[in-house]
Amino acid sequence: MTREHQILWITGTPLIDAKVNGDKMFGWINDCTECLVVSKFGARTWHEIKEKANCDVEDGGFLRYKYYADAVTVQLVVAASEVLGISVDDVLFAFGEYFVDYVKDNGYANVLECLGSNLRDWLANLNSLHDHLQASYPKGFVAPVFWSEDDEEFGSTPAGAASHAILVHYFSHRGSLLVPLVVGLIKKIAVVYFDIEINMDQLQLQDEEDGINNTTWRVTSVKPEEAQKLRGKKKKKKKANESSKFSRGDDETVSTSTTTKTNYEKTFKEGKTQAANLRVQELVKRAFYKEGCELFHGLTMEHYMYLVAKWMTDKIGNRWCFQIWTMQEDDPSSWPTLADLPVKLNPATIDSLHFGGKAPGTGRFPPDRSGRLQSFPPKIRLVNNTTKKALDIVIKKSADLTLEDSILNAPVVQEARLKEFPDLEDRIDRGEYEVQCVVWNVEKGNSYHTFALGDMKATSTLQLFELVPVTFDPIILSFQCVETVAVDEDEEDI
Repeated sequence: MTREHQILWITGTPLIDAKVNGDKMFGWINDCTECLVVSKFGARTWHEIKEKANCDVEDGGFLRYKYYADAVTVQLVVAASEVLGISVDDVLFAFGEYFVDYVKDNGYANVLECLGSNLRDWLANLNSLHDHLQASYPKGFVAPVFWSEDDEEFGSTPAGAASHAILVHYFSHRGSLLVPLVVGLIKKIAVVYFDIEINMDQLQLQDEEDGINNTTWRVTSVKPEEAQKLRGKKKKKKKANESSKFSRGDDETVSTSTTTKTNYEKTFKEGKTQAANLRVQELVKRAFYKEGCELFHGLTMEHYMYLVAKWMTDKIGNRWCFQIWTMQEDDPSSWPTLADLPVKLNPATIDSLHFGGKAPGTGRFPPDRSGRLQSFPPKIRLVNNTTKKALDIVIKKSADLTLEDSILNAPVVQEARLKEFPDLEDRIDRGEYEVQCVVWNVEKGNSYHTFALGDMKATSTLQLFELVPVTFDPIILSFQCVETVAVDEDEEDI
């Protein structure tokens, strides 16, 4: 079945078809597609594409390590083709190019740099990258396979290029469906990491005819004088006492891929802050969607976001969470449990103030039908910093509910007289003092954000929850009375 037939077959089949759902892609692909469209064409175009593709996932809602049916991804690609007025091949090619920047920006820049010193070795080491990652990927991950070789027989280009041409082979269990994507990706890799523009002449297409099991390209340099960048030169083997760990028997040459792999594994293992943060985020996601893990569907959105933020900033002992729990499929001891949660989330130690007193529990807060993590508002503690009166309340998250209605005018708040400052009422009436509502940062002991009472009329409860970091639990709103500042009427308002 050719790639074109695959596109027609998948998009012409209902999404609930078992055969279609048998092939799935990681959410990386869908999330990257959204980032590409939004960055190049804007959110309105993305919404139009989603509508045409019957995609009801919220903006930014694709989880990178969750499986989505191939049909979902292909529907988005076909819809993008129709909305943008370009061919499906062009959409996939653009996606392949953009995917390189997307992966770099998401913590893997150093890993990609260490895969090889020339294009041939870089492509050969893609399999090592997938093998290395597979242990921590969710069950069912099937990577494509790449291999490359020198094309010694090719001699139709100008002198100098023939000896450096390479053959690149690609196999995917999806057949030729994503071939244009691979072309875009390889051409972008060549430019970004090896400063070379390449030609990719397709010699065969997987499944185009019986017996053709992979797609193959002959890769040459656009500029013949730069052809050596395709495969570089092999290094002579050093003496055994100088490089015994790289020794390969009696072979007189040693490929740079050995040292490349060593550097790559070191980079991936140690990483930098951005890469570490990404691994924390994905480990929490995998735990949440790992059926059998105690955290499976056991966290609300607030629990989940707090856990990610906590493990991104705080090590457990001297190790990161992903160094402790690897989520190996056949080893439940490698999965985090409820007892491993931080104090604020641990069912045995959670305080009634934190997260509405809701302790995480397996299956307690499953996602809704659309896959969204169900949520509840964290508690809000209102404090009068002069009278020291305090009150804990819970308000709904809503774009239609203002802070004035839900807090200032709430009967329970008025009854507690939290906005009253008995010794200053007259001066407040004369405009010498004004009442403010301050979002308090407990950790730093200072103000995080200040609302004038008039601001609370125009601010929704949803905006409050989006403004305040999830680690502020409970959210402390402090009423305080401050002296007003007199401003000269002639003073320019800057």
